[in-house]
Amino acid sequence: MLLDAPPPENERMSREDTFAFSCHSGLDCFNTCCRNKHLPLTPYDVMRMRQALLLHSDQFLSQHVLYRTDPDTGFPVLSLKMNEQDAVCPFVTEKGCRIYEHRPMACRLYPLGRSSTISRDLQAPHEFFYLLDTPNCQGIRQNKTQQVQQWLESQGLAPYIHMNDQMLNLLFHPRRNRSNPLDQRQQQKILVASYNMDMFRDLVATPRFVETFHMDEQTSNRVAQDDTALLRLGFAYLNRTLFP
Repeated sequence: MLLDAPPPENERMSREDTFAFSCHSGLDCFNTCCRNKHLPLTPYDVMRMRQALLLHSDQFLSQHVLYRTDPDTGFPVLSLKMNEQDAVCPFVTEKGCRIYEHRPMACRLYPLGRSSTISRDLQAPHEFFYLLDTPNCQGIRQNKTQQVQQWLESQGLAPYIHMNDQMLNLLFHPRRNRSNPLDQRQQQKILVASYNMDMFRDLVATPRFVETFHMDEQTSNRVAQDDTALLRLGFAYLNRTLFP
């Protein structure tokens, strides 16, 4: 996650630390956090949400996603498009989220944020967590203590964290020129290979791609049917071709 201003050291938490939080329908603020938000979407978020809605990638991206580029790196930054009338998340109902099992990582983490980085030698990611600034949230005033690790497990965050950290290899790629943001061609590659799964699947099926990347029949069949396998291939493709 790209942070404008990382929290001070004394506000950062590890997986062993604890915090107070409990969210339920009995709170007056229930569902009010699902509005007026800049909700970032990772490639894995987009994949899961699109699956839940049974939408083609083009349709999902045009209907539900806002796009900008990070001014420092040039990396694409995608976020969820709120309803124009009331700035409410399009998937929230009076009873809660209608795509709850496929909700994005930022929703699962709430009221926490997570930041991760990776060393130049591309070793394991270094992470920290922090409490978001949520002055109107009554959940953080509840007396239920949560351990960060237990919260991650209860919210099903393991596959999200694993897949999202694959992007770190691109952000901290040793051949990326950090003095210059990505150009339009590089941005387009990232958008296709990590966000537009249907377009990338068509590319992967071409004889030229199969020959160039030495894809065997088993791999070709797997990525033709499995979006997670296709996303992993997208990350591998970007690592190989983005910074030649």
